[in-house]
Amino acid sequence: MKLYIRSNNFTDIQMKQAIECIDILSTQGHICSVSQHTSYLLYDDASGHRFEPEDCDLIVSLGGDGALLRAAKLAVKVGKPLIGINSGRLGYLCAMSFDEIETFEDVFKDCEVSRRSMLQLQIDGQEQLALNDIVISKDDFGKTVDLSLELEEGKKIDVRGDGLIICTPTGSTAYNISAGGPILAYDAKVLAVTPICAHDKNTYPRVVNDDRPIKVYVNHESAGIYADGEYLKDFDDHIVIAKAERYLELYLKK
Repeated sequence: MKLYIRSNNFTDIQMKQAIECIDILSTQGHICSVSQHTSYLLYDDASGHRFEPEDCDLIVSLGGDGALLRAAKLAVKVGKPLIGINSGRLGYLCAMSFDEIETFEDVFKDCEVSRRSMLQLQIDGQEQLALNDIVISKDDFGKTVDLSLELEEGKKIDVRGDGLIICTPTGSTAYNISAGGPILAYDAKVLAVTPICAHDKNTYPRVVNDDRPIKVYVNHESAGIYADGEYLKDFDDHIVIAKAERYLELYLKK
């Protein structure tokens, strides 16, 4: 197979693991490629960049769940399936551990594709995707954020507190559950909307159908937008969050 490797390259250990992963997969007969930037980090030249992600059979994420979340956005954009190899801490969404790379073929054959929904929003004319969640959060730790949430046309719910989580079923067991939100079946056609430390005791987490957009308005000052933990920008008017039309095809153990 043609494998496009997306790895963490923040430390010497992570780069050593990436090289080892590529070497092992290559000896198994796979053709591996990385981005040009990663190739220069790993090999000091462009020799590791052999093809673009659009030309691969499978995208391989090497790292923890954070690495997989970043790789998921690429996989959906280029329309390729994704498998995760966990060399991080939790690896909840990964199909195998780093120690199992030697048996990659056997593990892969024992996996099946899980079709996961994504969230999308437009920021400055660019589509942003999230596998787990989109979070609207306060800018100042010592202050609250004042938001209005529109789940149905013309009906707004005020949310004052630390922020708001809008998550997919996949993301329901991440930040959402830590904030008191519900766990969702991964194939349910719903989203969870969970306030973070709301000041009004009557502001509850909600489960909503995923077939309509969610509008979030800032009533005072500004708020920050985060997609899968990545800061995007501050905004002071409103954003529209919806289920993406495209799905992630994620390989997981049966």
